[in-house]
Amino acid sequence: MAKKKKHIKKQIYIIPTAIIVILVMIYLFLCILAGSNDFMSDMNINGINVSDMTKDQAVEAIENQYKKDSQNISLTYKANEKDYIVNLKDNVSFDAKKEINDIYDKIHGSFLTKGYYYLFEKDYTTSLEVKDEKKLLEELKKSKLLDVDSKKNTTYQLGDSEVIFTKGTSGEKVSQEDILNQTHQALENYDLHTPIECQLVKSELSDNEMIDLHKKLNQKGQNATLKLDKDYNYEIVDSKDGVSFTLEDAQSAYNKASEGEEFRVSAKINKAKIDKETLKKNLFKDVLGEYTTYVSGSSVRRNNVRLAGIKCNKIMLPGETFSYNDTVGQRTTANGFGKAAAYVNGETVDEVGGGVCQASSTLYNAVLYANLQVVERTNHTYISSYVPLGRDATVSWGGPDFKFKNNTDYPIKIVVSYNGRLNVKIYGTDLEDTKVEITCQRLSTIAPKIKYEKDDTLEEGTEKVEEKGSNGAKCQTYRKVYKNGKLVSTSKESYSYYKPHQRVVLQGTKKKEEKKDKKNDKKNDNKKPTNNNQKPTDNQKPE
Repeated sequence: MAKKKKHIKKQIYIIPTAIIVILVMIYLFLCILAGSNDFMSDMNINGINVSDMTKDQAVEAIENQYKKDSQNISLTYKANEKDYIVNLKDNVSFDAKKEINDIYDKIHGSFLTKGYYYLFEKDYTTSLEVKDEKKLLEELKKSKLLDVDSKKNTTYQLGDSEVIFTKGTSGEKVSQEDILNQTHQALENYDLHTPIECQLVKSELSDNEMIDLHKKLNQKGQNATLKLDKDYNYEIVDSKDGVSFTLEDAQSAYNKASEGEEFRVSAKINKAKIDKETLKKNLFKDVLGEYTTYVSGSSVRRNNVRLAGIKCNKIMLPGETFSYNDTVGQRTTANGFGKAAAYVNGETVDEVGGGVCQASSTLYNAVLYANLQVVERTNHTYISSYVPLGRDATVSWGGPDFKFKNNTDYPIKIVVSYNGRLNVKIYGTDLEDTKVEITCQRLSTIAPKIKYEKDDTLEEGTEKVEEKGSNGAKCQTYRKVYKNGKLVSTSKESYSYYKPHQRVVLQGTKKKEEKKDKKNDKKNDNKKPTNNNQKPTDNQKPE
């Protein structure tokens, strides 16, 4: 009986051991079988069956797959039941050879692990990597995915003497960190087609919301205006009403209000006069002022006038001041100007930029007729020929400037053209049918001084006018303004003093030649002397 029990006990140990040995032998056989090829039976990489492929064939197959996918590589995200597509083209990197080698090394790393991979791991994926995280974030922003937020911020509307607020409500928003993590995970798994479900997190109202609203609202009113670029292209910027209220009162009311509840804060409200639609309707619709002068002189002078004029083409916003020197720039050959006649210290000389004062004077007259505010103006030393008395404006680099201000409520545009005549038009908005009359009162005429100069080419007692000279003058210019046909103002515009041009007279210093008495000379020639030693009489002259 004891022997029988002992035999049974041995069988209990022998059977499991045999089973284990058999399983081990089977596993070892599988390890041998798994290592017979580059890849195992029924093995897939990125969904491609590579069982019968060599490593090089697998690399080629995966590369072809990526080439096809990379033509329009993108990921789809789902948030609040809406799809957002993010473009990843040109922003992912892929090394098929490295990826296949990594998989190969993993499954062939150890003889004893081959059987495990043969039995349990049949599906593998290669990894894609983002090349530029900054570019990825830009694409996420472009898709508007990062804007997903159901929170409602506090809103407001302006009353006559108060601001009416409606407190915002909390909500849910996407998590940028979660989106980036899921993006990298999808690329790591070569999963380009499964939509990514975005996890939403709570979106709270900002603790500084009322502080930010106070900064935004508590400011002076601003009419609609223009946003200009360097070439004077523009877009209309809407108006802002002026609002003034106390932050402490607003914060207290905000804290007491429940989410979604309305509360009111006392305020001073100054409504803007010109809103976006009003500005758009009236922008540059009227010619406020226009003036034209005929341009004479050499071709260089005419080009100087033309060049200076067209440099004045610009748009001025309300309150801006125009400087002729700053706008036209220094008159140099590098800036396109040439030498032409100009007055320097009372003398006519050839100077680079000669003639640019005609452009400034033409502009000055257009400004007067546009009823704009003149800030700085200087008359010439002598009376100009191309504009009426008292209506010139001399300029010089580093010297006198011509400045005026857009003192209207609307933008103005200066348009200068040239075709032998220089024409300046100033466009703006005139809602009162404004007309301007410019008159000039000559206070006195200043006669030129006469300068006498000796000239030895002229005979004594004779004179010749070398330079005619010209009168100078003192004058007062006036501006009369009419609106809707009625005279509303008469003001002194400018006082001008012009020097006279000096008159130069040449006086002869050449001695007169003595005239001979031809009749007596002829008689003496016919008379023969009788005595060579005889002295001449008083009527005779020695030869």
